[in-house]
Amino acid sequence: MKLLHLFSNHKLTGPAEPAVRLAAELAKRGHQVLFAHKPLPAPAPGYIDSAAARYGLDTTTRFRLNKHFKPLAIWRDARDLARFIDEHQFDVVHCNLVNDHLTAALAVRRCQRKPKVVRTNHAAVKMHHGMRERLLFPTRTDALIEVSDAARDKDAAQFGMPAERVFVVDTAIELARFDPGRELPDLRAAWGVSPDDFVVGIAARIQKRRRFEVLLEAAAIACRRIPNFKLVIIGRGTLKQQVAVEPAQRRGLDDVVVFANYLRGDQYVGGLRALDAKVFLVPGTDGSCRAAREAMAIGRPVIAARRGMLPELVDDGQTGFVVSDSPAELADAMLRLADDPGLRRRMGEAARRTALERFDPARQAQHVEAVYRQIVGGRSGPADTT
Repeated sequence: MKLLHLFSNHKLTGPAEPAVRLAAELAKRGHQVLFAHKPLPAPAPGYIDSAAARYGLDTTTRFRLNKHFKPLAIWRDARDLARFIDEHQFDVVHCNLVNDHLTAALAVRRCQRKPKVVRTNHAAVKMHHGMRERLLFPTRTDALIEVSDAARDKDAAQFGMPAERVFVVDTAIELARFDPGRELPDLRAAWGVSPDDFVVGIAARIQKRRRFEVLLEAAAIACRRIPNFKLVIIGRGTLKQQVAVEPAQRRGLDDVVVFANYLRGDQYVGGLRALDAKVFLVPGTDGSCRAAREAMAIGRPVIAARRGMLPELVDDGQTGFVVSDSPAELADAMLRLADDPGLRRRMGEAARRTALERFDPARQAQHVEAVYRQIVGGRSGPADTT
């Protein structure tokens, strides 16, 4: 099939990398795939083009694809996109964000060829029920792909999407990159953390909404009960001092909390492997909770808050713990893992198995391909995405 994927942004944040990876995996399966994204304001590292190049994905920046709602730009893009679709005879236009979805829907109305329009909701929670969404669902969307069961049920209900046109497909990660057996930097040594320390970590942008006050209070409780306890905070943010550093100092946690800053590449993977357990409290712009998936892939149990799709990822008592994000419950989960190395090992092994079964990029591409074949072929009944 000839596939056009649209992404109305140029930044490598939130759903950008998952969208790029899926497109690249579909190309590996023999499809002709073109990935269109917003033009870069200036060449710089960390933009979406760098991820596309790493995966060897064909891209174009010929359309405006603005992140923000600009009606005139969307109308112009729709006009140009309609000509482009007719010229290249695409079978499917796969949209990732609301503005590229609106652009595609308007373009297809003008096309002589009528490709199918697919939308992925990366947020893992129900979408906004605004004017654009009401225009797009259900009549101008041939298939909706969700990454969580909860979002599927809520979006199908609020938009009146028939059940046979709404699918759940797990978001994939680079499993080979998070293989715990490969050679990686020793981050414990770099952090000054002992091999005997019990290390809990979080990898997240340091923002107020990420509930760092709850995590630090839990750490204050845990360190009184776990003599060799350490908390590693991996991430950065303009409010780091206010949100994390100063609150840690006020709680007397200077010798407990390690600020690892932002880690890239193998440093990041090594940082996850250096943990005994990973904490995930609040989903970010990528609602699929990629950092939790990555920790599971490297074989670490996850202590997750009961938010977003985290309860769908973490099997409570098997691959980690799902808790209310109160300091007491967080600290109790940490204590249970600290007191029982065998439990940590079993949970980590189960987490790794789950990641291999659910988060494989080839498996995701196969399931999305099944969705495409169903809507392009006009068959009735749900695609097999199990």
